[in-house]
Amino acid sequence: MRRAAVLILGLAMALLPATADAEKHQSHKPSGVEGTVFNGTCPGACQAPPPPEPVYSGDVTITVARAGDGRVVASEGIADGHFKLRVKRGLYNVSSVPPSPPPCQPTPTIVCPVAQARSEALIAPCLRGETKQVKVRRHRFTQLDLQVSNSCIV
Repeated sequence: MRRAAVLILGLAMALLPATADAEKHQSHKPSGVEGTVFNGTCPGACQAPPPPEPVYSGDVTITVARAGDGRVVASEGIADGHFKLRVKRGLYNVSSVPPSPPPCQPTPTIVCPVAQARSEALIAPCLRGETKQVKVRRHRFTQLDLQVSNSCIV
């Protein structure tokens, strides 16, 4: 009987650290990047001082790549201009990537933006994203603002 009691007590003690570790991992505060994508296109004639940039309302993908090797560790498509991605602590390049436009087929009524490369004509996308390098700290979300702008509007 005494031997059974010692065995049960030993098993209970062995399980105690595992339970404490499990609770420790459940209370872990996440880290990552969060922020807003703004529309950096100047609407009409630019003003001085410029009005505040509106939040970008189109589709855009937020990508988070390690700064050291460029490996993408997180990516999410958004449409409301706000993002929050969980990543481990480290140094990252965070980018706003607008969707690629479908190929433009010029007609007598449609003029496509064109960039010359060698002798071939390549379609130049008008929407441009932005990349910023950020440092993510343990248990914290790093705040940042990114832009998407239309380079075909001058």
